[in-house]
Amino acid sequence: MLPQAPPPIKCPLRPPAGPVFTFFRSSAPITARPFGNPPLACYDLAVNSSDASGGQALHAGWRGKGFALSWRWGPALFSALLALALYAVTLGGTYVYDDAVIVGLDDRVRNPKLWGQFWTRDWFNGALDNLYRPLVSQSFGLQWWLHGDRVWAFHLVNVLLHAGASALVAELGRRLANWRVGLFAGLLFACHPIHSEAVAGLVGRAELACAVGLFGAMVLFLKQPMTLPRAWAIFALGLLAMLSKEQGLLLPALLASLIPARRALFPTSTQTTPDRRHAQRQAMLLTFALVIWSASALIVLREEILKLRFEWERGFLDIAMQPLIKSPPADRWLIPLGMLGRYFQLTIVPAKLSIDYGLTVIGSTISRNDPWIYIGAAVLVAGIVGAAICLYLRKWVTLFCLLAMGLTYAPASNVVILSAVFGERLMYLPSAFFLILLATGLTRLPRPAANALLVLLLVLGCLRTWTYVQKWNDRDAFYQYSLIQQPKSLKIHLLLADADYEKGQLSDARRIMNDAETLYPDYWQLWKMSAIIEQKAGNWNAAVADWKRAFDLCPAVPIETQMINAMSMLQKQQATTSRGLPTSAGR
Repeated sequence: MLPQAPPPIKCPLRPPAGPVFTFFRSSAPITARPFGNPPLACYDLAVNSSDASGGQALHAGWRGKGFALSWRWGPALFSALLALALYAVTLGGTYVYDDAVIVGLDDRVRNPKLWGQFWTRDWFNGALDNLYRPLVSQSFGLQWWLHGDRVWAFHLVNVLLHAGASALVAELGRRLANWRVGLFAGLLFACHPIHSEAVAGLVGRAELACAVGLFGAMVLFLKQPMTLPRAWAIFALGLLAMLSKEQGLLLPALLASLIPARRALFPTSTQTTPDRRHAQRQAMLLTFALVIWSASALIVLREEILKLRFEWERGFLDIAMQPLIKSPPADRWLIPLGMLGRYFQLTIVPAKLSIDYGLTVIGSTISRNDPWIYIGAAVLVAGIVGAAICLYLRKWVTLFCLLAMGLTYAPASNVVILSAVFGERLMYLPSAFFLILLATGLTRLPRPAANALLVLLLVLGCLRTWTYVQKWNDRDAFYQYSLIQQPKSLKIHLLLADADYEKGQLSDARRIMNDAETLYPDYWQLWKMSAIIEQKAGNWNAAVADWKRAFDLCPAVPIETQMINAMSMLQKQQATTSRGLPTSAGR
């Protein structure tokens, strides 16, 4: 005969609504907590005390606890499944934009004997900005060795990483706040359109892997008690983040900003023995020692051994990618403010997405009446004031989200000039903390209103994301679509003209370059591309003129060599014509 059931335990937790969870509900008031709900430890007590049939015990306590633990992972599971389903369409994709340079054309990817160079040279194998992402490059090399040039397999890894990041955002939200916040944040992160470029583009794997490392480390950091194995696991995830993207070096600062929230979530119990408190303190010290030492070691490795310095000559950057190099002093600081406004708009209303925002979209100067400046200023002031209020009121979790959002956005802000002025994939990390705050606000609404808003946002987000990422599967069509969306982008003009050039559609390529030269005639790359088109067409007079124009704008040796070769070909053509022989163009 089974033992008598123990009396139900009063618990302040109010679990998710639904008939299965009615027995979890308690009439006790919700205790104070940064986001309003108590820790999920009450889940275990409630599950092990009674069931939905009116108070009969779940005598097999391990089964009740296991059920609670499995449901605890519900937000992470649902978020990962949504990410997988939504981005499965990208498995039919190809190489787009920088994918061809990083994966398709990099000899290190195809030749295992050159894999050592992933760890000793930069991301683009000779680029100016000294980006160092060896773990991501190595993953491309391993995949090529395993399955060759199967692009769908490269995209599959990106989709899986995004699913993992979405699950971790959901779990981070759940541990910071409660089950519903985690579910809302994870689902919104999984389908947010601003993440499309990071997932659909292979080079976005750097953002994805870095996010998995950072979010995973923070999730483990919010587990009580801190233990030595958990400290080493955080260290391993930190290495994943740091060797995938430069933002991974922010991990020590992110964990430090999380300490007040952790103390609020896990207050020290008087029942904890001194030995146990000492062990937890040692594990915490080890955690910070490992992540700080690893970040410092990576900086020394890059600066002193590999010579991939963080400080490099910005004056040689491509102005079409980074127009700030030509900005007057006042515009140099106003433009990043305007960019903050643009990023905020894309996070709130991601209606118009693009792979390029360079010169003639975001230029070297900005009008003092540009609304983006005032939107950016309002966002900045709101963030500072909000952080000050949270500090005063000791709202540690909200303060952490604001600080984390600022920390992860700072590298993309162009306060220190980057190689590119703007990029949607740069918001992959900051958007997670914004969405946790948004989810918190939604869950404070009446339940019907909150659920209705969540469904509306998910439908809109999924529709916008799916309609956009499926265009990435056809490179040339995607470039045409991108040009329609961003008609002033010089880089998109060049990409589309190059695609037409490869297909032999020289008249279309020439027309596209003429349009670009009308937009900004002082960009040498446009004249270089025009010269190459004219050479292939056999129009050597036009080719020489275009090479001269390119050389005047950028007097570099390779351009001069090309110009001399074109002039030589023109002279041969003229000599052949003067003798009455047919030219190569005539043949």
